[in-house]
Amino acid sequence: MTGLWTGQYWYPEPWEPPMGFVATISDNAGSLSGTTTEASDLFIGVDERADIRGTRSGTSVSFYKYYDGTRAYGHSVTYEGVLSADGQQVEGQWSLDDYSGSFIMLRSLQQFSVEQLEEFNQLDVSVS
Repeated sequence: MTGLWTGQYWYPEPWEPPMGFVATISDNAGSLSGTTTEASDLFIGVDERADIRGTRSGTSVSFYKYYDGTRAYGHSVTYEGVLSADGQQVEGQWSLDDYSGSFIMLRSLQQFSVEQLEEFNQLDVSVS
């Protein structure tokens, strides 16, 4: 799963718009780590960053997204999903205590250098 991914997650309320994000993931023999960047749903024009830690076993993907609280409040969100057979998509559910919704991530089809991936962590991914 190593690489750059783009995705969206949905809140359970039908009136809430989907939230977009960019994730840089490293998969070391099934041990996942990385970062995400997304537009804050609390502060307009502000990006939220989080660390990813988790595992992949075959097509089963599980990770925690840890927000450090520098922009809003610190918390972690659990993601459980299934990697497609071609390794290009992960679909599943996220949860925070008793609150949950769905998500999807798509692998970027471009190949990027480590330096370029680090630059993506600086991007503004606000969704208008």
